[in-house]
Amino acid sequence: LAHAQRAMRVRLRSACCLIVLAAKARPTAALRHFRCVPYGERAPAGGATITCDGRVPGATLELTHWTDNETPDDLYADTSTECALRLARIRRVGGTAYADHDDALVINNHFDTDGVLSAYACLHPEAALRHASLLADGAAAGDFGEWSSDAGVRLDAAIEAIGGAHGGDPAAYDAALAALPALLASLEADSADAADEEAPWRDGWRAALAGWQALASGDASLSRAGAIAVLREPSPKEEAESSEPLPGAGKRSPGEFPRLPAVALHRGLTQLLGAPFGIRRVLRATDGGARGWRYEYETPGHGWVKRLVTREPVAAPEGGALAESLTALGGVGTWRKGGGGGLISLCASDGWVDAPPDAVCEALLACDEAAQEYVVRPGSCPAQCGAVESWVES
Repeated sequence: LAHAQRAMRVRLRSACCLIVLAAKARPTAALRHFRCVPYGERAPAGGATITCDGRVPGATLELTHWTDNETPDDLYADTSTECALRLARIRRVGGTAYADHDDALVINNHFDTDGVLSAYACLHPEAALRHASLLADGAAAGDFGEWSSDAGVRLDAAIEAIGGAHGGDPAAYDAALAALPALLASLEADSADAADEEAPWRDGWRAALAGWQALASGDASLSRAGAIAVLREPSPKEEAESSEPLPGAGKRSPGEFPRLPAVALHRGLTQLLGAPFGIRRVLRATDGGARGWRYEYETPGHGWVKRLVTREPVAAPEGGALAESLTALGGVGTWRKGGGGGLISLCASDGWVDAPPDAVCEALLACDEAAQEYVVRPGSCPAQCGAVESWVES
């Protein structure tokens, strides 16, 4: 009997130790709440705050990849979502690191996929870690236009659709954060029907597929000049001849053909051109027939982020100065700063020009020194892309 009692006490002590260890390692997500603050306002005072994705002045901890961020090195990653996942992993282990933010108010000042997913990872760290790969793929699709996985593209499309259906960022966040558990479970289980007419990702997914099909069929094409990927987009005349316009994710002026979706471009760079990691620029060329050509010049999708861990930083010239140089060079028309790519846009032709893509590439290589040399640094190509030697040209 005494032996049995001693054995029982040992088992009880072991069970108590396990409970204590589990409690120390368990993320304290239930103590965190979310608030969407207006852009430009400071973080609420009086307690710990975690700003996810957007930079909110006065926050006590940043989990953001935005320019001039102060995200700690041990939490930093290429997307804000991955920063939040790193915090979740550190807090799962326990200890005192960032324990003062276990009950922090989670905040952001804008709505987009990376913002939603990073907030979710702070609010529900244990659930987020179970879906870490999918969350990272969704954030990369949203912020960098990367087609890392079909599920990641659909996740980004769903969040953008949810945001578009609600007026204002706070309501959009409420809806997206509420929808995420079921959405993630469905995408992870591969039970998501891409053709489902009611699926929240329907329109964005169709646009991505249409863009990829345009590349795969030859309606659009990719080539390379130096470190410039040259994308010949489908012509505007194809839209007029079609009974239903080809869907696209980018916007241009009324009557013009939509930009090829960034995720389709990324998939084309990877699977058709075989060179996503040595490319520093993208020249989008639209053939207008007798009208000539229109051009947009931009960096790859991650080119706007200055601090990167797994992707190679992209040095880029100031778009206005580059446009002036191209215009002054002559023979390629007039150029202006900007374009349809948002943060990654450098410059664009000011209307239709006569110069064909080869001539424009020659002018760009003369004016943009960083675009001249096609180099892939060791370690910059993930394993899934295969050996670097198989696609780097001398």
